[in-house]
Amino acid sequence: MPYQSHPFAQTHPDRLATVSTLLGLPTAQPHRSRVLELGCASGGNIIPMAESMPEATFLGIDRSARQVEEGSRCVTALGLTNIELRQQDVLDISPDLGEFDYIICHGVYSWVPRAVQDKILAICKGHLAPTGVAYVSYNTLPGWHLRGMVRDMMLFHTEQFETPSEQATHARALLAFLTRAVEKENTPYSGVLKSELASLQRHADYYLLHEQLEEHNEPLYFREFARRAGAAGLRYLAEADIQTMVPSHFPPDVAEVLQRVSADLIHLEQYMDFLRNRTFRQTLLCHADREPDYHLSGERVSQFHLAAQLERTVSPSDAPPPSHPQFRSPSGLTIGSAEPIVSAVLEILSESWPRSVPFPDLISRARARLRGTAILARQQLADEAKHLGRCLLEFHLAAPRLLDLRVRPTLGTTTVSTRPETGRLAKWQAERGNRVTNLRHELVELDEFGREVIRRLNGATDRAALLRGLVEKVRAGDFTVQKDGQVVSDPVILESVLRDSLDQQLQTFAKQSLLVK
Repeated sequence: MPYQSHPFAQTHPDRLATVSTLLGLPTAQPHRSRVLELGCASGGNIIPMAESMPEATFLGIDRSARQVEEGSRCVTALGLTNIELRQQDVLDISPDLGEFDYIICHGVYSWVPRAVQDKILAICKGHLAPTGVAYVSYNTLPGWHLRGMVRDMMLFHTEQFETPSEQATHARALLAFLTRAVEKENTPYSGVLKSELASLQRHADYYLLHEQLEEHNEPLYFREFARRAGAAGLRYLAEADIQTMVPSHFPPDVAEVLQRVSADLIHLEQYMDFLRNRTFRQTLLCHADREPDYHLSGERVSQFHLAAQLERTVSPSDAPPPSHPQFRSPSGLTIGSAEPIVSAVLEILSESWPRSVPFPDLISRARARLRGTAILARQQLADEAKHLGRCLLEFHLAAPRLLDLRVRPTLGTTTVSTRPETGRLAKWQAERGNRVTNLRHELVELDEFGREVIRRLNGATDRAALLRGLVEKVRAGDFTVQKDGQVVSDPVILESVLRDSLDQQLQTFAKQSLLVK
């Protein structure tokens, strides 16, 4: 039962380069870099990178011949020449592998024996370019003390069954039994158990098998991982979600104690893990001789492209209007500012999504929107840019994916052309299922209509031809069109409904970063 292979946005070289640059360590431009992924499975994470960055080169290594063969078929079908998937044991990797700007190891470290864990860090040290960044994810304590209880229960219950499918079935049966047994209890233990059971029941069988029932699953304290990395000649750089490193997210009195008792960054991170009961980390490493600068300043924001998925909120009719515009993110967070220049920037980002805007363009557009033509002193302009940079940095650090900083522009287009086009990989994926990878390296789930449309977006077929193809599908009985609860059979109404649906779907694809120029 292979592990399903998907994109992980937090592993993308764009993210790794952004964090490193924000901490004062310039690194290779992602679109011209060399990337290694250890444990690439069938390439669901690395193949989209290769398609979107044709000038970069990629090597994925996995022990599973079955998954490497599956991924290689995809690479061949897409005609990609800048990527190789190789079936190989990590322990067999030799010193002549070469040098890489980015090394990715997601979902492997905790699930392999100690010798392989040490080899992973040795590869990160021996094959990472001088300015390179490595990404390693792993399960952490103390959170996994609680999660490990459920793993032990499932291992005990499933040891009598041989096949993976039997183990998954009976593991689920045990989870269901435990859930019913503690449903009405109100103790600290039952509360923990309910939370863990609810989380596990949302996952597919392959996840249960490879996460909970794998032979090896070694969670460890962050301080121990940092010690191992240091022994290998590496330095802790940051987390892929740098927002988790901000102690000010805790109440002021807690943040003050954290800063006071922490001798260094490693101690601070460990204490925050204690408070959060953290179960998982996505850690970035660099060579030990590099010196990150953790005193972040607004000036650094000026070198980035910015993007934010925000919608301006609308107040209820019976509520007084807010004193300044408010914007809501998909996660439900609401942000805003009483300062006109900051508010104008948020408005521009909201209108531009999913396209990013370079900081200099962002501030010049905001000034033009507020002032039109004006004469401003150089120092006034510099002070305003510095202040805006500080505000945007605060928004970026407030929560993951609230406001993105990027070292290069986002791909794709917000304009639906007369002959819309999506990537080859998205069309290939849509032929085989309802999940496709967008240009932000995220999974997008499609309904059957969306799948049908995206398979036709080849850049050569115009909208009239797309509409005719969809009408033919309905007449062939592949789709049923309803309006006001009634099946549409009138040809004129059918074409009108499908035209509106197609236009709406294409606009949705644009917002989902699925259309290319």
